[in-house]
Amino acid sequence: MESWSTHQLTEYFTAVNAAADEELAIAGAVERATEMVEAEVGAVVRDGKVSGAYGFGPVVPEAALHEVAAGQPVLVVPYVGELHAVSNPLGTESGDALIVARLSEPFDPAERQMLQGMGQVLGLALRSIRVLAAERHLRAEKERQATSAQTRQRLVESLLTIQRAISGRRPLPEILDAVTAGAAEMLGGATVTLMLAEGGPDRRLSVASTCGDAAVPPDSLARAAMAGGTVLVRPGAEGVLIAAPVRVTGEMAGSLVACLPGTAGPGTEQRDQLDAFAQQVSLALTDARTVEAVREAHHDLITGLPNRALFLKILKRVLASRNTLADPTSVLFIDLDRFKAVNDSLGHDAGDQLLALVARRLRGCVRASDTTARLGGDEFAALLHDSPVESAQIVGERIVATLKEPFRIAGREVFIGASVGIAISREADEKSEELLHNADVAMYRAKREGPGRVLVYEPYMHAEALDHLSLRGDLQRALRDGEFRLQYQPLIRLADGKPAGVEALIRWHSPTRGFVSPVDFIPVAEEFGLIVEIGQWVLEKSAKQVAKWRRDFPELGLNVNVSGHQLVHPRFADNVMRALAMAGLPSSAVTLELTESVLVSEPDLGKSALGVLRELGVQLSIDDFGTGYSSLAYLRELPVDELKIDRAFIARAELTAEDLALVRTIVELAQILGLRVVAEGIENAAQLAALRGLGCGYGQGFHLCRPADPADIPARLAGTQGESPVGVLDHRSTA
Repeated sequence: MESWSTHQLTEYFTAVNAAADEELAIAGAVERATEMVEAEVGAVVRDGKVSGAYGFGPVVPEAALHEVAAGQPVLVVPYVGELHAVSNPLGTESGDALIVARLSEPFDPAERQMLQGMGQVLGLALRSIRVLAAERHLRAEKERQATSAQTRQRLVESLLTIQRAISGRRPLPEILDAVTAGAAEMLGGATVTLMLAEGGPDRRLSVASTCGDAAVPPDSLARAAMAGGTVLVRPGAEGVLIAAPVRVTGEMAGSLVACLPGTAGPGTEQRDQLDAFAQQVSLALTDARTVEAVREAHHDLITGLPNRALFLKILKRVLASRNTLADPTSVLFIDLDRFKAVNDSLGHDAGDQLLALVARRLRGCVRASDTTARLGGDEFAALLHDSPVESAQIVGERIVATLKEPFRIAGREVFIGASVGIAISREADEKSEELLHNADVAMYRAKREGPGRVLVYEPYMHAEALDHLSLRGDLQRALRDGEFRLQYQPLIRLADGKPAGVEALIRWHSPTRGFVSPVDFIPVAEEFGLIVEIGQWVLEKSAKQVAKWRRDFPELGLNVNVSGHQLVHPRFADNVMRALAMAGLPSSAVTLELTESVLVSEPDLGKSALGVLRELGVQLSIDDFGTGYSSLAYLRELPVDELKIDRAFIARAELTAEDLALVRTIVELAQILGLRVVAEGIENAAQLAALRGLGCGYGQGFHLCRPADPADIPARLAGTQGESPVGVLDHRSTA
């Protein structure tokens, strides 16, 4: 109803005011009002009489109509039955009303509001017509009647102008300003203020628009008009105040308040004029709410971009209208990297700000004719018209590059990234959902290959995506059914060959897939939110195991790998300490290993949790150190205790001078900062000798000891007690 009532009310308004006499005005008003709300009957009760009866036939139930005018919600019509009825006052005269009734269903708030407006308009028109009739018979009042006619004409023109602005979807502030300005002019230069109620328990009133020089009126009169639902008059500090209530879909939304200079009370005409303008505000606000609801259904509130539903509609229309070969259509599926870390560490408000800034950058990467959308969460899409694969790849690379640049959020620089999948329309009957899905599949493949990748969809990716989803289900089952197990690899002091600790390594032998490498299933567990539960299982299991071994090896420590997803979990520190308490393992015996890329990409990520754990005695190790992300800044700021040199630096059978120089730099840096150094991937005696010569304190690798099942670890640890030189475990290390 709201979407077309403004147009119909304009026609109604014009027709009623164009009537030559009261009888024609009433007849036209009743007929139009009855038809507009699809009612069966209608009439006007005025001056104690029934006029303009419409739809009743030869017998008009006058007594029943008077009861409806008095407040009865049901109208009994002979041979028809009981009808839902609504009485709409014509003005301030008690009992005068425009009545409509129908069989089908009660009138909703929007219909009631529109009918109330019609009643006000009809009452105003009837009073104006009477004035014009009196003008013809009372020559002594000719001048006053002429002024009244001019006022009526001005009112009609002013209200029609506002109606046209509402129908033309002019900006709401512009319409509200036109209402207050028009009302101020009609009331002889009065100050008119529109006060609207805001959300919240106290429904605070705020000024939405004002015209004139008088002070803002007190809230009390506006609230009283809202409470009573009628026009009120009270004396004010600068003149007489009139307040007319404003409604939105039947609910009180505020008041239109006029301050008339002087002390003389306003006449009925002035009160009705202000009430008519208040009705215009009600219609404008109702119409604006309808338009906004439609927009909210198709646009994302945070970014202002089209949502998934609208994006698919646009894509469907484009696919239906193009020539497949001559007009290729490209769809880009964009997924943000590390957005969840920002959201979790800085809060949802910061996350929303980041999404809005991402949307702005995305719009800058495409043409004005293209379409960008937010699909949900941290996923976006772009529709490129007339764009072959080469052009789409260029746009994808541009998006990746621009999203790598830092964002300023909450007073700090934040770094994220993006992975982009591209799908090109190839078939004449291509479906919009299928094309978007293909781009999604390509994006997931790009994300698995590493951050900042752009990939074009190929059919083989679909089978891989299905396997990816299947792997997720298998992981959930493995966690539920206890398919995971742990192996342990000792950390050896290179100076004397004695074990300093063990690193817990998760293993998975699937009943259907066989052995699945952690390199394959850990990223999937992170992607689907399973890593927190898996990581907690590893910590609890390994802590209990090492606590048992420490009875024979009191100095034995435990190293456990931690994902960035665990680090930002709000109860990460509590979970770690709970696991250690359950196992009876002192916190000083535990070292948590985090990859360098996680710490550098978000330096504030989990910083508070790490600080708490450090205070409780837990130590921190930087895994895969030196792989291109190294920064002295985070080594100074974070509570780091240990550096693990990435195996890539010692992968050669014989280390080159360049390899030795790089490792020496890391060892010397660690010594300056007072950190332990662990070399990973020691595979032969030459590597071992070189690392000992450089002063590296600890090592891991197959040459020292392969990862082993828990049952084999005590014997291997015992075999190193008092043994020297290092390397004696090599002949026992058969995994």
